[in-house]
Amino acid sequence: MRDFNSAIPEEATPALWRRYDEWRAGRHLRFNEKHAGRLTSWRNRRGARRLVLLQVATLVLALAGALMSFVTAWFLIPFLLGVFGSIAVQYALRIVTGSIADTPVPALDEIQLAQRNSARSIGFAVLYTLMFIPYIILIVLGTQDSVSGQSVYGTAILLITLVVIAVVLPTMLTAWWMNDPDPEDLVTDVDEWRHE
Repeated sequence: MRDFNSAIPEEATPALWRRYDEWRAGRHLRFNEKHAGRLTSWRNRRGARRLVLLQVATLVLALAGALMSFVTAWFLIPFLLGVFGSIAVQYALRIVTGSIADTPVPALDEIQLAQRNSARSIGFAVLYTLMFIPYIILIVLGTQDSVSGQSVYGTAILLITLVVIAVVLPTMLTAWWMNDPDPEDLVTDVDEWRHE
């Protein structure tokens, strides 16, 4: 399926890019096939929202670690727990949502495409807004005659944390917007084969 919101006409899209999009669509379908039988009890609105709240908790932990990095070396424990916890929850969210936020256009229907585009748009707005925080800190640090290494290091850790927050946001949004599935959607090929 072509993205009708794309500003690039289909005939102007390079063949290499179209092949890359088709490869990504195949990879998306393989991901969903691989995880079709996993986390089935979480594939509803309530389960998805619980995972989103868990993701928020991991991100808050990472952000607390990032703020601690300005004053202490002990920031590493909450920061790493938050970042690695966020990666694990992100993977679970991708399974639960069918990885809609990361999916190329050819593998999506119209509703999924609209959700993906909205979530990505919000994620991008959050990303460029959050990036002003470390930039302002760097500008303030640049006005001082001497700057401690801890302040520069803390700014870098904060920058990493804010980027992670913005990157996982589209998947969090698609999970939060998720409706309860149609029971027929949860039937796997194995279940269909058993009933035949």
